[in-house]
Amino acid sequence: MSSTMLGDVLEKLKDPFLVWDFQYYFGIRKLSESSLTGDVNSKCNIGRPTNDGNNDAVRPSAINCADFYKNGYVKATEEDEDTSPLTGSTEGICCSSSSPSSEAEEDSDGIGANRAEPAVQHRITRPFWFYLFTVGAALGDEAFYSSFFPFWFWNVDGAVFRRVVMIWVLIMYIGQGLKDVIRWPRPSSPPVVRLEEKWALEYGMPSTHAMVGGAVPFSFLFYTIFRYEYPVMLGVVVCVVWCLLVCGSRLYLGMHTVLDIIGGLALAAVLMVVLVPFIDSLDRFLLTSVTSPLSVLVTSVFMIVFYPDAGHWTPARGDTVVILGVGAGVSWGSWLNYQLGIIRGPPMPPPYKIIWPTYEMAGLTLLRTCIGILIVVATRAVLKSFSYIVACYLLKLDPKDVGNRRNLTVEMSSKFVTYSAVAFNITYLSPTVFRFLNIERVTMFTEV
Repeated sequence: MSSTMLGDVLEKLKDPFLVWDFQYYFGIRKLSESSLTGDVNSKCNIGRPTNDGNNDAVRPSAINCADFYKNGYVKATEEDEDTSPLTGSTEGICCSSSSPSSEAEEDSDGIGANRAEPAVQHRITRPFWFYLFTVGAALGDEAFYSSFFPFWFWNVDGAVFRRVVMIWVLIMYIGQGLKDVIRWPRPSSPPVVRLEEKWALEYGMPSTHAMVGGAVPFSFLFYTIFRYEYPVMLGVVVCVVWCLLVCGSRLYLGMHTVLDIIGGLALAAVLMVVLVPFIDSLDRFLLTSVTSPLSVLVTSVFMIVFYPDAGHWTPARGDTVVILGVGAGVSWGSWLNYQLGIIRGPPMPPPYKIIWPTYEMAGLTLLRTCIGILIVVATRAVLKSFSYIVACYLLKLDPKDVGNRRNLTVEMSSKFVTYSAVAFNITYLSPTVFRFLNIERVTMFTEV
C-alpha cells in the first residue's frame, strides 16, 4: 500500500461523518443544529453533503438561537413535536451537549473545537442502544474501576487484582500521555452528536477507553485462566463483549473517531505483549523488597513531573495522577500485608476449583463491600479537603481561592495523597477491619 493510499485510509477513519453514520444507524436523529456564534435566527440543516447538493439525515428546524443561549433548550417545531427522546411524549426534545463553556478558549492546535462547538439538537429513537452503550461507556470509566477493583480484591482474588491494577496503571499513563503529545481533537460536533461532555476537554488519540476496554478484561482472563478451572470460551466471550461495548460506546456517544478506537486497541495490544511477561516479576519485587515503598514513591513522582505538557489545562493530567496514586497505594498496602505475614502464599499450586458462594458467603460479600465502601468514601472525603488545605499552606496560597484548585502543584499533590491513601485503605485497612469483625475472606492469605 502506497503512502498516499495509507494517508487516504487514515483520513477516512478520522472522518467525523463516519462517527455520525454509526450514531444514525443506532437510532440518533438530529432535529436541528444551532451555532451560538452565528445568526441568531438561522435555519440549521447540517448533514453529510450528497451528490445532489442536499443534506441527509438531518431534519431542518427553524430555531431562535437567542432563546437557546438563554436556557440550553429549543422548543421543537410542529414537525418535531411527535415524540420526545425516550418517553415518546411531546413534552420536549433531547438537547445535545457541546454547548460553549465559560472557560473555553480557542487555541492554535484545534482543541478549542472540543470546547466551544455548535449545539446539536437530537432525539434518541432506540432507547435500548442508548442504555446499552451508556453501560459500555461505564465499563471503561474510572468510576466503574473505583468500585469493581475493590470488590474484586475484597471478595475474589487479591493476586489477580494486583497484577491487573499494574497493567491498568501503566496502560492508562501511556495512553493519557500520548493524548497530550499527539493532540488530535475529538470528532467535531456537528456533524457528530456529542452525548457525553465529561472528557470533552481532553484530546482524542488514542482512546484510553478502548485501551482499558481491551486490556483490563483480557488481563483478568490471562491471570485467571491458569489459576482457576472454568470454561475458557466463556471468559473469551465475556472479554470480547466487554471490549466491543466499550469501543462502541465511544462512537455512539460521539467522543472518538474510528481511528482513535483502532489506535487505542492496537496500542493496548502492543503494550500487553510487552508488559505481561514482566508483571509477575514486578509483583514479586513490590511484595518482597525492602526498597519497594520508596521505589514506588520515587517512580510515581518522576512520572508525574515528566508527564507531557498539553499546552493548556485539561483533566487528563489530574486523572493520570489519580491513577498513579491508586497504583502506589495498592503497592504499599500489599507490601505491608506481605511483610506482616498476612499474605504468605498458597498451600498448593494452581489451578483451583471455583468456590461458588453459599447464602452465607453472599451475605459476607455484601457486608465486606458495604463496610469497605464506607472506609473508602470516608478516606476520600477527609483527605481530599485536608490535602488541599495542607498543599495551599505549604505553598503559601489561599485555600479559599477556587482558582488554586487548578494550581498544578496543589492539584497534583492533593490528588496523589488522597487516592494513594484510598488505595492503601482498600488493600490494608479494610482487610484489617474485616479480620477484626471476623468476616475476612478465608482465602486471602494465600494470594501471592
